[in-house]
This record gives sequence, C-alpha cells and structure tokens, in this order.
Amino acid sequence: MTDYESRGQGGWPAQPSANSGYGDGYGPAPQGYGPPRRRRRRRGPIALLVVLVVIAVIAGVGDQIAKSYAQNRIAQQIQTSGDLSAKPSVSIEGWPFLTQVAAHDIKAIDISGNDVTANSGKLPFSYTAKATGVHPNSSFNGATINQISGQALLTFASVAGLLGLPSGSVTLSADPAAGTNGIKASSALGSITGTVKLASPNEIDVSLDSGSGLASLLSGLSGNAIKIQIPKLPAGLAVRSVSVNNQGIVATASASNTTLTQ
Repeated sequence: MTDYESRGQGGWPAQPSANSGYGDGYGPAPQGYGPPRRRRRRRGPIALLVVLVVIAVIAGVGDQIAKSYAQNRIAQQIQTSGDLSAKPSVSIEGWPFLTQVAAHDIKAIDISGNDVTANSGKLPFSYTAKATGVHPNSSFNGATINQISGQALLTFASVAGLLGLPSGSVTLSADPAAGTNGIKASSALGSITGTVKLASPNEIDVSLDSGSGLASLLSGLSGNAIKIQIPKLPAGLAVRSVSVNNQGIVATASASNTTLTQ
C-alpha cells in the first residue's frame, strides 16, 4: 500500500460533497434550520392607502363640480329675483358640499356684485351679502334662509350723475364734521353740505343746505331733498339704515326667515 493510500484510510478524513451539507458544505443543516427565506413585502396596506387616496380625489372633484353648479344656479336665482343687470358672484362655504345638500342645510353663502343696476334702473351700485342657514327645498329650485345681511354702495360719482350735477365741476364727498350721514358738494366756487337719510324702506333722501356761489350750479337743488328710489332687493332684503363713507352712500340691508325662489 502506498503512502497516499495510507493517508486515505487513516489520515485526513474524506471531504464531503459541497452540495451535501449546510451553509458552506461542512455538514448537514442543524435541525430546525434551513436556507434563509426571502422576506415578502407587505403590499396590502400600501395598495389600500392608494385606493383610498384615489377615492378621496374623485369624491373631492365631484363635490367641487356639484358646488360650482349650485353656485351658478343660486346666482341665476338672485339675478332673476332682483332683476339685476348681471349675475352676482356666489361662493358656498364649507366642505363637503354634498353632505350639506343631503341634509338640506347649507351653512353660509357669500354673495357679491360690482357696478350693477336693478329693476332696469340707471343708478349703478356694488354690493356684498352673506346668507346663513340656507335650506334648499326638495326640488332644489328655491330655499328658505334663516338670516341674510349685506351692504350696497352707491358711489359719489353715480349719485352725482343721478342728481344731474355738472360733470367735473362739482364733486360729492363725505362730511365727517356732520357725522356719519354728512355729505358735501364742492366746486371751485364753494361748497354746500347736507345729510343723507333713509326716508322709507324704498327711498333714500339727500338733503342739501342752502348756499351761495355753488347754488347756481346746482340748478335749484340747493335747499331741497333729492330722492333716490331703492329698487326691489332679492331674497326679501330690506334696507334698514344708510350712512356715508369716503366712497359714497352705504345702504345696509337684512332679512330673517326669508325665501329665495327661481
């Protein structure tokens, strides 16, 4: 027997096959152990989150479309009710809108318009209003309103045009010295003061004091009251008071438990 054969029998042990043992091939795998398992990624929660986001986006878009449609319908109803020369801007507060519609309870609506006339009148005005507690009827072609309030501004320029004052030669302005209802007509020749008051729910009176110099330019208006007719207002609004600011005459209106119809 050769030296190589002797070492084969009593020397180095025979090497096991690389595929017969555990890990690096040096023996069988211990009991309970095996090759490492790959961790599976948990896609379920992520997929559910994506689906919920998509649903929320779709619901949000649908809600905005419904709100835009309702805002346009309300604007049309206000224009028709007040015989306005243009549709107002309407903004419904709160989200989601469809939940409010389902409950027939819209929390608040903001309304505004610039340089419009009413009832085919010639006196342009701008206005803002806020309606709270708006309850659409079952047909959604009208609503009851718990409370609505707002203000209309008659600019000095529009009032001067209504009074027939000479353009560019006579200007109207507030007269703070006479209080919140004081008004003044001024020109290079002098000035006349006066007051603005609510004569009735349908009429505003501008009373000018007697004066000299400018009086001849006022074509007999000095010492007289100029009447401004208040047009029919939408949603049952009624003027409650008037005042004067640095822009013009401000009429404050309100209504409670009123209706808005098409």
